[in-house]
Amino acid sequence: MAVLQLKDQQFPLSEGTIRIGTGADADVVLPTDAALGVQAVIERTGDHAIAIRRAAPQAEVRVNGVLLGAEPTPLVHGDKVEVAGLELRFADESKRGATHYMSVEAIPPEGGARRTGAAREVAPSGGRLVSLVDGKEYAVPEKGLVIGRDAGCDVVVPRNEVSRRHAELAPTENGYVVRDTSSNGVFVNGEKIQGSHRLSRSDVIRVGGEEFRFYADVLNPTPASTSIATKEGVVLRSESPAPSLANTLFNQRSVETPAEPLVVLEVLNEGPSKGIRYAIRTPLAQVGRGANNDVRLTDESVSEIHARLERRDDGWYVVDMNSTNGTYVGGSRVTGERRLDGAPDVRFGGVKLRFIPAGMKPDEAAARASRAAEERKRAVPAAAQVATDASPAAGTSRILWVLLALVIAAVVIFVLRGRA
Repeated sequence: MAVLQLKDQQFPLSEGTIRIGTGADADVVLPTDAALGVQAVIERTGDHAIAIRRAAPQAEVRVNGVLLGAEPTPLVHGDKVEVAGLELRFADESKRGATHYMSVEAIPPEGGARRTGAAREVAPSGGRLVSLVDGKEYAVPEKGLVIGRDAGCDVVVPRNEVSRRHAELAPTENGYVVRDTSSNGVFVNGEKIQGSHRLSRSDVIRVGGEEFRFYADVLNPTPASTSIATKEGVVLRSESPAPSLANTLFNQRSVETPAEPLVVLEVLNEGPSKGIRYAIRTPLAQVGRGANNDVRLTDESVSEIHARLERRDDGWYVVDMNSTNGTYVGGSRVTGERRLDGAPDVRFGGVKLRFIPAGMKPDEAAARASRAAEERKRAVPAAAQVATDASPAAGTSRILWVLLALVIAAVVIFVLRGRA
């Protein structure tokens, strides 16, 4: 059964159409202005697919902070739905079953992403987690946050091997601490922790099969970055900017008007860097942490020479340069190279940017990226069904039936020969 949760109140979602809002026409009545009427509609079909849409063009409905457009969007376990200023949680009860315990042999002791560079102590402020799956960020409030399978967790990981409340992360006087409350363990930088573990900047936390990179304010910050970029037309730079191979400023206030860029990369990570744009004006640009890159990202998760962007006859490509923490397009890790169609989200290590080709406005690029994310979400249930149908159990069952048929055929032949 699927439900919507509003604080301690639950609303079961039956088959058909469920209207959310206020007034007599609402199936899920919200404790807010009665004059608003129905604001959102959830439709549940026979194949258990569940989607939400606006009830009217003027209604404001958000899913995980993203404003819905005219098209409906599917809901998955743990999604945050905001209607009329109130936040509801969507929970799929099928995801709440008992935790699947994993044997010691089944849990990989090592592997996955790790912290790059030396451990850096952090202050108890500015804490955030960045998903290494889809680049989504989660701020760590003063009260801390909970990671787990339950829809009420702050960070939901809907996997069977993940406990309902798998881990807790909170600030202390000496920085941030992650505490293991799970059955199958919490890993930091590939090693299983025992009880609680004090975190350093850029540590990688693994819960089930998903990884998150941790960031916070450092105790002894290094000098400001020498990267050059712009944000809302204002130049952000340090005392001595580093040289660049090809990249120049986007919207820089200068005497000469620069040529129109071929591509703009816009930072999507929450924090002071959000909205910074890097312009690319050549068909080949290098991305990395080193000073001589065209796009310099001074983040510990980015390799010295991380990736290349290349314009070819059939479009733009991103090429991973054997980076430590990987290059991702639309949440999927790049092996070798990948063509960049439309305006996808591209992540280098823990830095997520939007790829905006020439002639496309940022709002249009954001809309395209949102539609692409919805399509990926729709594809997940179908892929899961295919995996279920192709499971070893199903294959074993078919083999048994074939063997049984052969045995029956052999018996029939034996009996007929005996009568002859």
